[in-house]
Amino acid sequence: MALYIYDHGYRIQTPKETIFPPSGVDATTQTKGTQTSTQKESHLAEQDRIIIQGKPSGQPGRHPVSQAYMNTAAKSAGSLEDRRKLTAAHIMVSPVVTVPPYTLVQSAWQRMQDNEINHLLVTEGGKPLGLVSNHDILEAGISSVDSIESLYSGKLVAATPETLVREVASSFLEHNINAMPVVDKDDNVVGIICRYDLLRLLVSGPHLERWV
Repeated sequence: MALYIYDHGYRIQTPKETIFPPSGVDATTQTKGTQTSTQKESHLAEQDRIIIQGKPSGQPGRHPVSQAYMNTAAKSAGSLEDRRKLTAAHIMVSPVVTVPPYTLVQSAWQRMQDNEINHLLVTEGGKPLGLVSNHDILEAGISSVDSIESLYSGKLVAATPETLVREVASSFLEHNINAMPVVDKDDNVVGIICRYDLLRLLVSGPHLERWV
């Protein structure tokens, strides 16, 4: 299984491109903080951007950055067929710090500070409802006594433990996602993957076998 799409806690069959169009959701339609609340971070410094030289090639319709990632992986030392295929289970963080939807903004902020994290997964009965980032909370005000329900849309992309890391990374790049929950076959949250986890994997590449 590759990826799941959730809408207010319910798994749906709608293609993820419909809810998370390539390059992010159009700003004119985005009324709440979503899983891609980190679109607020899209003004990354130029030195942090990935620049693709030349004319992009590869599969039709694939985002050029995503295609470049796939091409680089395919050309790396030792073919992908010969190397162990990494899955979400290899790099996800578990257990996951979660909060219920009625949590106050100031309480959610304190939870982030206590656990030194930048994302909180909103759950109900162990099922994923949405993601709240530190940017969402800073925008709302860290002393706000409002509920975090107003900070997320309830639409998110989730991986399974068997989802290939390549697929997770492609979704991060194509849809401006900064964090993704990992769920089991019963829709229970079992982990979370953030951009930091992918960067850690990239740095650990030469010693991949020992790291996993």
